[in-house]
Amino acid sequence: MKERLVYASYSALWWLLTPLVLLRLWLKGRKQPEYRQRVAERFGHWPQIPPGCFWVHAVSVGETMAAKGLVERWQALHPDIPVLITSMTPTGSETVRTLFGDSVHHAYLPWDYASTQQKLIKRLQPKLLVIMETELWPNLIRACDDQNIPVLLANARLSAKSQRGYKKFPALTQPMLHRLTAIAAQHTPDADRFAELGVDERRIQVTGSIKFDIALDAASSSKAKRLQTKIGKRPIWIAASTHDGEEEKILRTHAKLKIKMPDALLILVPRHPERADRIAGQLYKQHFSFARRSNDEIPTSNQSVFLIDTLGEMMTFFELAHAAFIGNSLNGGGGHNPIEPAAVATPVLMGPSFVNFQTIVEAMRAEQAVVIIQDEAELRNRLLGLMQSKDLRDTYGQRAYLFYQQQQGALKRLTTWIEDLIKLENPKQTNLLLMRRKPVNEDHRST
Repeated sequence: MKERLVYASYSALWWLLTPLVLLRLWLKGRKQPEYRQRVAERFGHWPQIPPGCFWVHAVSVGETMAAKGLVERWQALHPDIPVLITSMTPTGSETVRTLFGDSVHHAYLPWDYASTQQKLIKRLQPKLLVIMETELWPNLIRACDDQNIPVLLANARLSAKSQRGYKKFPALTQPMLHRLTAIAAQHTPDADRFAELGVDERRIQVTGSIKFDIALDAASSSKAKRLQTKIGKRPIWIAASTHDGEEEKILRTHAKLKIKMPDALLILVPRHPERADRIAGQLYKQHFSFARRSNDEIPTSNQSVFLIDTLGEMMTFFELAHAAFIGNSLNGGGGHNPIEPAAVATPVLMGPSFVNFQTIVEAMRAEQAVVIIQDEAELRNRLLGLMQSKDLRDTYGQRAYLFYQQQQGALKRLTTWIEDLIKLENPKQTNLLLMRRKPVNEDHRST
């Protein structure tokens, strides 16, 4: 009775907040008009999608990129079963189209109205719902549970801060977590936090991060070599996935770097491409001559910044660069994924804020596979050292690459588990399948 009341109150709150949510979409649409499009999908009015699909929910760009290997492996193993990918943001939607084209179905996930989710699941009858990382919606998970649809939380991570947030609303979050069929946690600390929230440990596997299972693309590497030929031999560094307020620090660092290395080129990749016009304004204001990727421009010898305002090319630019700074780490934002530059043996630098990837970064630091800088001055000095010394670049690049190699295998473990879940007549029997199997690479983690 109490649980029904809690869910009813939660659902009623969603309806009460709908005008504010719509207003927020409209306001976001001033900068990114795509937010004002396809609003009907947010209420469950989807295009025609065949029943019995393999469903992956990836909230935005990072989660969609992480799901790439899983989706491609599924398509190879089950070409006859359609794939549905849902997201919450226009950039996530664009990433789906960039990565998969028309080979998958796509829609925005509806807001978490109980009646909407129930009708949607009843109509779709997916084979399985895979939720990437920690994008949990109580009514969606409840609707799947009611229809006996397995729900796997994949590549799951749970910080201490997020765990405290879940503990504040136990009447809602505990039933939701209990309804999850299985949790594939990235690392043991993540698994332990889920267990502390009351999830049966037999439903949790430590599979590792599938972000390590990056399929290196020959076309991307070839593109990097072509760009290198056009740009010429210059010291190049990349600031990837930067956020508002962080670009100012990056540009000040680059200006100081250019005093010692006048031909240095900065590849600047904002996390949200829709901010590119504002960043271009900053570049003009600070008298930086720059090329812009969306205009099909290549930096000339007198241009010191390459502004990347496109999606799906990050690996190309990581391979092109001599050093990679990972954004959202100089602004207290918690950092972003440091794995992609490691996969192409590019030295990795991060600021002091990396709580979003704490376990991975700490493990990399223990292996001297990442350079943690505290401020702009240290970033400039570290970049200068890496740019001036090929031996130093090779040392840090190879350490990062070795760490990346040691961590691979999560995708295979995750795919095997998914196949097991789909074969079960009753997905809730999953707790009979395993007892917290740990990946081989768990010895490389940091607690």
